[in-house]
Amino acid sequence: MSSEKRPIEAFIFDMDGTLFNTERLYRDMWFKLAPVRGFYIDDAMLDQMRGASIEYGSAVFEARNPGYSYREEREIRMAEVFRHVDAHGVPKMPGCDETLQWLKTHGYKIAIGSSTRSTQVHHYLRDAGMEETFDFVGCGDLTTHGKPEPDLFLICAERLGVDPRACVVVEDSVNGVKAGHAAGGYVLGIPDMNDLSALQDLCDAQLESLDRIIPWLEGLPKEISGLQ
Repeated sequence: MSSEKRPIEAFIFDMDGTLFNTERLYRDMWFKLAPVRGFYIDDAMLDQMRGASIEYGSAVFEARNPGYSYREEREIRMAEVFRHVDAHGVPKMPGCDETLQWLKTHGYKIAIGSSTRSTQVHHYLRDAGMEETFDFVGCGDLTTHGKPEPDLFLICAERLGVDPRACVVVEDSVNGVKAGHAAGGYVLGIPDMNDLSALQDLCDAQLESLDRIIPWLEGLPKEISGLQ
């Protein structure tokens, strides 16, 4: 089978930092809990952990915090995050609703491919009124090989019934961009809290925000974009 990319049929979106402006909330909660719980955290660690699987995050966190369980501390952090979200709502990235609706109207399939576990993803989608928005919702507990491995995006493509080479992965993190590239399709990097400048070669484009996806598509040859 040829490794060449196919005309675009679907978009697979990361969630945190891509659709929802939640990465800053996570960072704030980590730093809030660190002095209370007694563990060490810094931005360099968070950069490594962002968008990655729980296993990958555990390795980073526990290397700096012997005797601490990343999973346990993550559970405590998420309880704080849920309290905040339930009180204030899930903050969406600019252009989120409009871009997703435009893609659906123009016949593209859309999915979520998030390292976050399913209970949290669906909690956010319910809160945001987006439970019926996506053709498939892929979460971190679908595979033991999370980002930067491509497995989650490949599962999403399979569930959508689309060749991975015809999918556009939209990501904000280093681990997500690497996973999207390894999946074999198109990759759009939209930096949030990670610097993606060193990953230009792994992206088909790096955009400023979600609402730049439509102009990017419209600028492609029609035999690639699939637009009529």
